Amino acid sequence: MYCIPFNCEVQNSYSADSCWDTAHCVKSNVNFGSANAFAQIADYKGDPSKTAFVSQFEPSNAKVVGGELQMELVKQGDGKGFGATVTNTRAIQYGTVTAVMRSGSVSGGVVSSFIIRNDKLGDEIDFEFVGADKSTVESNYYWHDQLDYTKMVKSQVLSDTTKNDHTYQIQWTPDQIVWVVDGNAFRTVKRSETWDAGSGTFKYPDSEAYVSFSIWDGGSGAQGTADWAGGAIQWGQGPFVAGVKSVDIDCYYKGNETTYTPPGSSGGDDDDDKSSSTSDDDEDDESSTDKSSKDDDKSSKDDDKSSSDDDESSEDDDESSSDKTSKDSDKSSKHSSNDDESDSKDASSDQSSEDSSDEPESDDSVDEETGSSEDLDESSDTSSSTMLTASLSAVVAAMAAACAF
Repeated sequence: MYCIPFNCEVQNSYSADSCWDTAHCVKSNVNFGSANAFAQIADYKGDPSKTAFVSQFEPSNAKVVGGELQMELVKQGDGKGFGATVTNTRAIQYGTVTAVMRSGSVSGGVVSSFIIRNDKLGDEIDFEFVGADKSTVESNYYWHDQLDYTKMVKSQVLSDTTKNDHTYQIQWTPDQIVWVVDGNAFRTVKRSETWDAGSGTFKYPDSEAYVSFSIWDGGSGAQGTADWAGGAIQWGQGPFVAGVKSVDIDCYYKGNETTYTPPGSSGGDDDDDKSSSTSDDDEDDESSTDKSSKDDDKSSKDDDKSSSDDDESSEDDDESSSDKTSKDSDKSSKHSSNDDESDSKDASSDQSSEDSSDEPESDDSVDEETGSSEDLDESSDTSSSTMLTASLSAVVAAMAAACAF
């Protein structure tokens, strides 16, 4: 399988670059007589501006003959039919698609179709032709692959759809889907009518999808499908060839390309604006809700900022208080240390006094260690004078004794 946007699965590919990006809708008129209208899948290089439609399968049973895209259903060895599917290379989310075509459902069991479908989500809007009824075309739509065949509605009576070209049109907006054949609208489905109370959602196809044309074997499918398609294919009635001459695609959202989630400010012409008034109201409500949400967020942010400022102020106060307490503690500790040191010094002085009082007193000695240096000098001079006097007295006595002899 080639990695084209409508069926590429990144997770199952060799690399994340294996899939081309989705190309979005641009207004176009495709005439299959032009060179860039169609290509086989093997020849498609990923540029939608050079190829409008590609055949999805190989071997391919699709080709352009005489300015017409032709898709054929052929019989295989197992007796079943193998058909063709040709898909637009750009996706569309709302718009008007018009095709001039003829059905290839000549026999019962052969199904031809003109479809807008999202294969991944299963949203679909279609025209389908069955061989059991060549005078009408059937219309249907599905949401997320919930196949409810009871919603099928047939068109007005038409001239043989397998022999004559008719103009088939799907008008798809956010509010409604209209099916038109040859300028006559025969069915309208409004989004408001698709509300499902059980699931709480509108079961309305609204996802970006691809326009495609196909022919396939419905007669060899499950019994219900085979009965709807008209039974087993009568191969002798072939060939079974569906033909498409032209396709007009008018995107609902104007501009070069729409995005998957279209901008709320974008819109179509006045008719589009009128037909999507409900959608615009919804967008206004959403815008109001977004504004309210933003205001709430802003208020919440302001509250958070105020709370943050309060927290910072509280933290600063706590830090200041903590620092002050720490500093007071340090100061107190220092005072306590100084007091202890002073007490130690006083105790040492008292002990020194006690030790000094225990020693025997000597003449002219200092009573306290803290006496002045002047007192010490006076005491020293007095002691020296006494010793000199004693020495002189001894000398005089010795001389007196010597004179006596």
